[in-house]
Amino acid sequence: MQTRQTWGGRVLVCEDNPLIAEGWSAMLREAGYDVAGPNASAETALEEAQRHLPDLALVDICLSGAVDGVSVAAELASLGVLIIFVTADYQRAAEGREYAADILIKPVRHCALIGAVAAALSGADRWH
Repeated sequence: MQTRQTWGGRVLVCEDNPLIAEGWSAMLREAGYDVAGPNASAETALEEAQRHLPDLALVDICLSGAVDGVSVAAELASLGVLIIFVTADYQRAAEGREYAADILIKPVRHCALIGAVAAALSGADRWH
């Protein structure tokens, strides 16, 4: 089993739109985070999480493949990974809120994304 980083933080990106995924990844790297992914499907996201246990995952609700982001979040949360839903579908994200440290609605500004990641990793989440 992988150990977590003690500085910065490892963030798993789960987003099926390659432009958005690369944008988030670039923002996170620029802010000093180690990025795992991006992953377009639930299956690849979960495989990546097993290889490189992330501290936090940015999860879109609608991923490519048969498994949705709420299911990915449930699996990742069982591994102790913090979840931030980043989606245009607030209703479905709210249904999975029990897994989420935060919910961000697309489109997401740089400061909102990085601020939510920093807050979640510091333990200052909105829902609990």
